[in-house]
Amino acid sequence: MSSYEIALREVRLATDGTDDVALFDVRREEDGESWIVPALISPLFRLMNMQATVSDESRRAMVGGLGARAIVERLNQGVDPEDVEEPFLFSLDYPGAPDEPKPLDPFEALTVEVDNDATA
Repeated sequence: MSSYEIALREVRLATDGTDDVALFDVRREEDGESWIVPALISPLFRLMNMQATVSDESRRAMVGGLGARAIVERLNQGVDPEDVEEPFLFSLDYPGAPDEPKPLDPFEALTVEVDNDATA
């Protein structure tokens, strides 16, 4: 069993029609190894799943919550953070698809226990 701490480092909301970005620090408690894992929400995702007048706080909760959920799901599938080669990008596909997006709450700080026998 491995334990990972996931902490939101920062959220950058786009002001120019580009992606909203959430950066997470992921640390394996057993050896202290850590990674920065990015998650991005595309303008298309915002257009399809959020109102045009959505607040900055709602956008922050969406990119942070979906990013945290994606990290948890990958860890539970047996994928180490070092094996994630590209950022999580939410355009039309996201954790919880094909239902409504289901951001993880709370997402600012959480600990995940992962069975080491899980297969990727």
